[in-house]
Amino acid sequence: MKHLNATDRGALARQLELMKTQAVDELRETAPGVQSGSIDDAHEVHSNVDEAEAMRQDDVRFAELEVDRARLREIEQALQRMAEGSYGICADCGADIPRERLLAQPIAIRCASCQSAAERGNR
Repeated sequence: MKHLNATDRGALARQLELMKTQAVDELRETAPGVQSGSIDDAHEVHSNVDEAEAMRQDDVRFAELEVDRARLREIEQALQRMAEGSYGICADCGADIPRERLLAQPIAIRCASCQSAAERGNR
């Protein structure tokens, strides 16, 4: 983290806090709409198509929740690394993650070359 000056660290911390607030807000917005069998009990299911569509909508909401939860975890982990002084250090090679990469992707845990290698390995 020594390669980041105080202004950079402050800007990144504010950016991460803003991202965290947005992720929490999105979770709050999505979570109330998720409920198994979300078709209103006052209205009878008229067809299998209606039931299938309701199930599809629930699946989409659950997937959105998982994406939001994962993003929130990544943000909280970045804030934790910042508090510990290990923020901006590549998890794979130990090199400094360039300032420009962190400003573009504040939750980055790898330098660009290690991230590329990790992505190639996941294919």
